[in-house]
Amino acid sequence: MILGICGSLREISNTNRLVKKVAEASGRAFELVYLAGKDIHPCTGCGSCLMNEGKCAIDDDMTEINDKIVHADAIIMGGPTYFMDINGALKDVIDRSSAIFYLGIGPDYNPDMPWLGQRPMAGKPAVIITTVAGGGHERAIETLRVCVEDIYKMNIVASLAEPVKMDDVDDLPEVLKRAEDAGKRLGEVMNA
Repeated sequence: MILGICGSLREISNTNRLVKKVAEASGRAFELVYLAGKDIHPCTGCGSCLMNEGKCAIDDDMTEINDKIVHADAIIMGGPTYFMDINGALKDVIDRSSAIFYLGIGPDYNPDMPWLGQRPMAGKPAVIITTVAGGGHERAIETLRVCVEDIYKMNIVASLAEPVKMDDVDDLPEVLKRAEDAGKRLGEVMNA
């Protein structure tokens, strides 16, 4: 099962539609999680998850989302670019997902630094997506790359950083084609 994380707080947004397009084009079963309407608080950096086998001290919708992340076979993570980087709602999910590193699942992040935990998503495929009206998408896609590739230890099979101006992605066939190609690539990797 592919987990698509739709990071825009506008449910019908360019970013969320591209996440869905990639998921559909994969030809695989998928579930989309829309952050709009979710109760997700920022990480406080308290370290409770480190000391309590991945149990976060904050009781909100991240408990369910973290469970979905751990059990996904692949992830599509998309968020819009706001103020030259990824939006805050998706960044909160990224920060709070660190609790999964202390569930005792997956390879060590670094055997010499056990306090960094393990990586249950290591080696699984991922697609990362950002859209922007103006600029900053290069920085936003790098934030997503660091999260997914360097921290989660997943394999990014496609990356979309789309400056769509104020246009609608449904009117941008070249953007939709790149999303479709990314989805097909994801499906191929999962079928290999």
